[in-house]
Amino acid sequence: MKPIISTRIRAWNYQDLMLHRVHEILIVASPYDAYILEEDGRLTEQILHEYLGMQLSYAPRAWQASTATEALAMLSKRKFDLVITMMRISEDPLSFGRQVKEKFPKMPVILLLYDSSELAHLPDPVPTDAIDKTFVWQGNSAVFPVIIKYIEDRKNVKRDVKKGDVRAIIVIEDNPQYYSLILPRIYSEILYHTRKLIDRSLNDTHRMLRLRARPKILLASNYEEAEKYFKKYRANLLGIISDVRFHKNGKLTGDAGYQLTEWVRGIDPTMPILIQSTNPKHEEKVKALKVEFLNKTSKTLKIFLKDLREFIVNNFGFGDFVFRSPKGKEIARASDLLSLQEVLLTVPEESLIFHASSNHFSNWLAARSEFSIASAMRPLQISDFDNVAEMRHYLVESIDKTRKIQRKGRIVEFTKTGFDPASTIMRIGSGSLGGKARGLAFANSLIAKSEFDEKFPEIHIRIPKIAVIGTEEFDEFMEENALWNFALKTNENERIHKRFLKAKFSAELNDSLQKYLENINYPIAVRSSGLLEDAQYQSLAGMYSTVMLPNSAKQISRRLKALRDAIKLVYASTFFQDPKSVLEHSAHRPEEEKMAVVIQEMVGQQYENRFYPNFSGVAQSVNCYPVSYMKRSDGVAYVALGLGKTIVEGGKSLRFSPKYPSILPQFFSPKAILENSQFEFFALEMNASQNLHEIGDEVNLAKLPLSDAEADGTLKHIASVLSTEDNIIRDSLRTIGTRVITFANILKWKTYPLAEILIELLELAERALGCPAEIEFAGNIFTEKSKKSEFCLLQIRPMVTEHFGKSTTLENISSEDIFCRSHLSLGDGVIENIRDIIMVKPENFDTAHTRKIAQEIENFNREINAPFMLIGPGRWGSADPWLGVPVAWNQISNAKIIAEIGMEDLHIDPSFGSHFFQNVTSMHVGYFTVDHKKKADFIDWNWLNSQPAHKETRFLRWIRLDDPILVRIDGQTGLGICTKPQPLEEEIMDEMESTGI
Repeated sequence: MKPIISTRIRAWNYQDLMLHRVHEILIVASPYDAYILEEDGRLTEQILHEYLGMQLSYAPRAWQASTATEALAMLSKRKFDLVITMMRISEDPLSFGRQVKEKFPKMPVILLLYDSSELAHLPDPVPTDAIDKTFVWQGNSAVFPVIIKYIEDRKNVKRDVKKGDVRAIIVIEDNPQYYSLILPRIYSEILYHTRKLIDRSLNDTHRMLRLRARPKILLASNYEEAEKYFKKYRANLLGIISDVRFHKNGKLTGDAGYQLTEWVRGIDPTMPILIQSTNPKHEEKVKALKVEFLNKTSKTLKIFLKDLREFIVNNFGFGDFVFRSPKGKEIARASDLLSLQEVLLTVPEESLIFHASSNHFSNWLAARSEFSIASAMRPLQISDFDNVAEMRHYLVESIDKTRKIQRKGRIVEFTKTGFDPASTIMRIGSGSLGGKARGLAFANSLIAKSEFDEKFPEIHIRIPKIAVIGTEEFDEFMEENALWNFALKTNENERIHKRFLKAKFSAELNDSLQKYLENINYPIAVRSSGLLEDAQYQSLAGMYSTVMLPNSAKQISRRLKALRDAIKLVYASTFFQDPKSVLEHSAHRPEEEKMAVVIQEMVGQQYENRFYPNFSGVAQSVNCYPVSYMKRSDGVAYVALGLGKTIVEGGKSLRFSPKYPSILPQFFSPKAILENSQFEFFALEMNASQNLHEIGDEVNLAKLPLSDAEADGTLKHIASVLSTEDNIIRDSLRTIGTRVITFANILKWKTYPLAEILIELLELAERALGCPAEIEFAGNIFTEKSKKSEFCLLQIRPMVTEHFGKSTTLENISSEDIFCRSHLSLGDGVIENIRDIIMVKPENFDTAHTRKIAQEIENFNREINAPFMLIGPGRWGSADPWLGVPVAWNQISNAKIIAEIGMEDLHIDPSFGSHFFQNVTSMHVGYFTVDHKKKADFIDWNWLNSQPAHKETRFLRWIRLDDPILVRIDGQTGLGICTKPQPLEEEIMDEMESTGI
C-alpha cells in the first residue's frame, strides 16, 4: 500500500539539531609551527574568515600549547571540545594522543600535518586509540572548518537523523592528503546549495538555524566503517563518494570500493555512488556496476573539482531538477516544487521511470528539507504501482499536498521569477510588516497549527491571500520624492492626497506590482499596516485609508495604475489630520510612524456587477455590554450582510454573544427589530472607474438595498421576515413582509457553525496574545455541493481594554452626589481632573442637524484645550447621522469621558465594533452608555442645566466648573458613576483644622 503524505505540518525545531558544537579548540604545536600557523598562516584570521564566509553562525576559539605537558595541564583546568596536535612537538604526537584519550576518553584528537611529506613518518593506518583522524594543512585554511565540522557531524548524526530526519553523505577515503583536499570542496558545495535552497520567507535567524539541517558528511577510512554507516543511516543517505583502494579486515585491499559498491547495490539498487581512482583502468569496471567514475589525476585539479561538483548537484538533489531521457538528453527542468509539479504532468513516461528508479525525486526533495515526502517516496518502487499513469498521479498529488503544507502559516518572499499560488502571505520589499500585517501573519500561523480542519470539516477556515509591501519601500518613497517636510507640516488632507498621487515609485517596486497583478484575478483591498497600528495600547484602528479595487480591467496598465494610486493614498493617509491628532495626544510623534501596505484578496462572491461576502463581522473576547446571564468574558460579535464597512463605521448590525447566540437583546419587540435591523449593505462595484484622484477612498463602493441581496440569493442564509399578516418573525423568505437581518438560519438553525468558530478563535487568540483579543472576519456560503463554505479571518489584534491606573470602589457613595450613572461603562479606575462638560441640549436635539452639532463640538474642542466630558443622545461617531452625532476623532480629541444617552425616540444599540470606538478606548477615554429604560441608569439633566454656561450655542452648552468632577468605573462589573464636584482634600483639611478637629 502506498504511503499517504500527511496533511499535518511537522513541528520542525531546528534549534534541537546540532546539539554538540565545537566552541573551544586546543592546538598543540611547537613555537615555530604555532608561529607559522598564526603569523604566516594567520590561523585565527583564516578560521574566522572561512567560518563566516561559509555563513556559519559562530566561530570557535583557538587556544595554544607548546608541549604535551602544557596541553594536559590546560585540559585539566578548562573544558575543551577538540584537540588538534601537530607532528613537531617535544613528545611523540601518538603518545600524546593516547594520554589524552586515557584521561579524557571522549575527547576527539586530530593530528594535523604541515604537508603530505610528513605522512611517511606515520604508521598506516594511524592507530585510532591515539588519533581520531589525520588531516594535512598545506597552507589551506579551509581545512580547519572541515576538521570542526567532521567532529560535529560525527557526534550529531545519530541524534539529528532521529530528531530531524536529516540526510547524510558517506565519503570513503583513507588518504589524508586527498580527503583534506576534497572535503572542503564538498562542505562548501553542500553549504552553498543549502543556503540557496532555504526558503527566503524565513528571517536571518531562522536561515542560520536551518543550516543545521544540512546533510551530514560521514568520513570513513575503511570498509567496516563505511559498512556501519550505511547500515545505520541507509534510509537517510543521499549518496556515497568512494575510493577504490582502502583497508578491509585490517588489510589494504585493491578492490574494496568495488566490493562495497556491489554490496550496496544488492541492498539499494538506486543509491547514487561515485568511485574515484588514480588508475584510469578502473573506469570500465566501475561503469559496469552502473555507478559514476572520476579520475583523480587524468585532469587538471580545476576540471576534477568541477566534475565532482556536477556529481553532487545532479545526484544529491541540489540545483534544478533536470528531467532527462534514459540516454541523458535534457527534456525539461524544474527550479521549485511548483514547477516540478507542472513538469510531472507532461514529462514522457521513460523519463519518469528513469528518475523514479534512481531515487532522484527523493534526493531532490530531501535536499530542500522536505523530509516527510522524501522519506515516503524513497522506499517506493515502480512495481508498487499498477502503471506509470498511477505513479505520475501519486507524485503530482504528493507534491501538491506538500507544497500547500509548506506554504501554510508562512511568509514567503515575493520574487518576480516565481509565483506560487499556494502562498497565503507574500512580502514585497524589505522592512517591517507593520501592525496589521503582523496580526495577519500571526493569525495565519495560528490557523496552520490549529485543528480547525478536524473540528469544522465542512468549513474552510483560512486567511485571505495577501502581499505586504514592507516599510522600507515607504521610507524610499518619502525620501526619493522629498515628501517628509511637506507631509509633516501640511494640515490639509486634500493637498497631501494630491501631492502623493503625483509622486513616483521605484522601478523595482513598479515591476514587482505588475508581476503580482499578472498572477491574480480577484478583487483586492489595499489596506494600511502602520508600525503603530493595532498595538495594544495605541491602536490607530481605522485612522488610515483602505481602498477596495475591482482589479477587473482587461488592460494590466489600468489595473497597475489603480493599485499604485491606492498605495499612494494609504501612504498619504499616514499624515492626515485624524492620525496626527491621535499621535499628538500620545507618547509618539507622527514622524515615528512607518507605513507598510497590505494588498489583500477580498472575500466575497460576484453577483452581476457587485461583489460582497455573505457576512462580515467583528468579534471581541470581552463583552463590555453583557445582558441577561452573560459574563463579560463570554465575548461579543457584530455581524452584517456584505462588506464590513457597515460595522467598522458604526452602522446597524446584529450583536450577539457567541456563547449565547439566541439572546438578541436589540430585538426585544417587532418595533425594535425594525429599528435595529440592517436595511442596506455595502458591496464593491466591479465596473467602477477606479479613479482615486478624487479625495476619499469609497470611490468603488455602493450602498445597496436588501432587495438586491435577495435577488442575488444571499439573503436566504441570514434574513427573516416580519410578517405583514400577524406581525410575527418568520424564518422564511417565502413569507410576505419586511425583510430583517436576524442570521436566524446560522445562529438558531446552525446551518453554518459561526458561533462555534468564533468561540474557538477568540479563545485561541486570547491565549496567543496574552490579553483580550479582537478579530475581523468574513464568510462565504457556497451553493455548489463540491465547494466548501469558508470563514476568512481578516484581522487579529489586541483588544484595547481601559485601565486608568487607580483602583476604585463604588460603595457608600450617596446617590445625591451622582449626576451620571451607567451599568454599561468601559474603563477601570478613577479620572479626577475633568472641569469642563460639553453637552448636547436634549430639548434641541434633532437628528436632521447632527452634522451641524459635530461642527460646533469641533469648534469647542479646539478652544477648550483641556480634558472634558462629552454628553449627548444617540451613537457618537456613527457614519449614519440619523443614529447620532457623526464626529471624527479629531473633533473630540480632548474628550476624556463620553456618555451616550438613550432617549424614548432614539433607541440605539451601543457603538462597540466601530473603528471610532476602538480609537476612543485606545486613548484611555471612559465610556458610558446610559439606558433610559434601566432604573439604575440616569443622567441628572436638572443639575447640569443648573450649572452656569461658559459658552452656549443652539445645540450645545459648555459648562466650566470650579472644581473637578470625579469619575469611577468598575472594570469587572461595568458599573460607572460620575460624581458632582467635591471640595478638594486640601480644602477639607483646612476646614478640619479651622474647626479644631
